[in-house]
Amino acid sequence: MALITFSSNDYAEHERLEVSKDVYAAMANIDVDVAKDQIPSIETRIRLLPGVTIALVKTSSLIVHRRKQELQDGNDDFSLLINPANHSHWISDLPRVGELKGGPGTGCFAFNDRPGKIIFPSTTTHMLNLSFSRSLLGQLVFDLESAKNPSHLIQEPLMHLVRRALELTRSDVTLADNPVIETNHLLDLATLATGARGDCAIQASQRGLALARLRAIKADIRAHAWRGDLNLGWIARRHGISPSYVRAMFERNGQSFSDYLLEQRLQRVFARLNNPAYYSCSIANIAYDAGFNNLSWFYRAFKRFYEHNPSDIRASEI
Repeated sequence: MALITFSSNDYAEHERLEVSKDVYAAMANIDVDVAKDQIPSIETRIRLLPGVTIALVKTSSLIVHRRKQELQDGNDDFSLLINPANHSHWISDLPRVGELKGGPGTGCFAFNDRPGKIIFPSTTTHMLNLSFSRSLLGQLVFDLESAKNPSHLIQEPLMHLVRRALELTRSDVTLADNPVIETNHLLDLATLATGARGDCAIQASQRGLALARLRAIKADIRAHAWRGDLNLGWIARRHGISPSYVRAMFERNGQSFSDYLLEQRLQRVFARLNNPAYYSCSIANIAYDAGFNNLSWFYRAFKRFYEHNPSDIRASEI
């Protein structure tokens, strides 16, 4: 699962226009137009998965084309073009979609075997491009191509899709041991984001959306585990699902909600016991700050999890 990076800023200023038109354009198989006397700034991170390519691009003002010459590469992938940033926009003019303003949090789909143009008008604009092998999406792509009015992207699966795709463009992300798992997860979310129906939508919802929701919930727990009022109901309300659904998601993955929350709080305590900045803090205050409200329960849980008392951990570090 290779990660490829490119930045025009790695080159001398007088080389950046040529590099953007030659090196970057060749990587993406596009043609690049830049306004006269303007020095382009393009940064991209590309993650390669089986049948899926994720490209995160940050660029200055420019126009990109896929014309007849670029179409000769034989690439017939189906792509989702998404604006993941909180400012700026791009303007696409693509077959079956027409002209569309890609504002923050929005996007559209594109067929790579057809010509098109995208305008990046601002000094800094982001685009997330997820390209799927046509064979992976099969009937879904056929339905979109034949539809009189192509579907709009559905927000919940789109949100989860963007979150995971952005994670996968980082070098420090934890990847699934089997890259096909990552491919299937992205495929499921793309299927739902494009409004698929029937059996493929049912499977995608049961598999991909459930995993995405669980990842989002775990991230929320890690960010707020220190809250003493964090419980199953609090998390369920934040994510718009029932407490029983949250509980079932965790149990299907071999761990209860309460055990996961406890683990995050204990890890917070352990880290602070090993941090010299907290040596002057009492163990009780560290435990309370991690979200525990019962010290007896905290000491028993800590001993069971780490097989040592909190004071033993701190003593070994002083």
